[in-house]
Amino acid sequence: MGGVGAWTLKKLISLILFALSMLMVPSSQASFIGESLDMDLPGEMANAGKEGKGLVVMFHYSGCPFCDKMRQRVFPDPAVVAYYSQHFVLLETNIRGDLEMVAPNGEGMSEKQWAHKMRIRATPVFLFFDAEGKERLKLTGYQAPNVFIQAGRYVQEKGWEKGSFVRWLRQSGS
Repeated sequence: MGGVGAWTLKKLISLILFALSMLMVPSSQASFIGESLDMDLPGEMANAGKEGKGLVVMFHYSGCPFCDKMRQRVFPDPAVVAYYSQHFVLLETNIRGDLEMVAPNGEGMSEKQWAHKMRIRATPVFLFFDAEGKERLKLTGYQAPNVFIQAGRYVQEKGWEKGSFVRWLRQSGS
């Protein structure tokens, strides 16, 4: 098989694998993993802020093994579920996606245009926004559950006022 048919088949297989990986995600995550059909990030930030929560955007792409590892090992962790359900809403965006969205600055663009603008080169990447909608932390790569919780605490406890995330981790003894 060559040409358009092979490309379509590969795309279809990728979509099916992504859908299956999402089925393996326990329903307990529903409390902090949000769904946004229009990806209006200023609106999502405002809604999260009304609940006293921040927003976390996970940049991913279909087939990313470390993204899948986050979904399978970190997001279901009871401590992660408990902490993030209380403090954050998490949305995902595809760095190769063509879905139109509204970036935090109000500008309309595709997912992949926003990823390029944000200089996302590897995945997963997590952008943490506080309850006021200000970007406070950019974290790249797979994170163990305890580090992912510490990243949330850094944003919630305004750790950026004391310096970088790494410095804050050292000072907090984590």
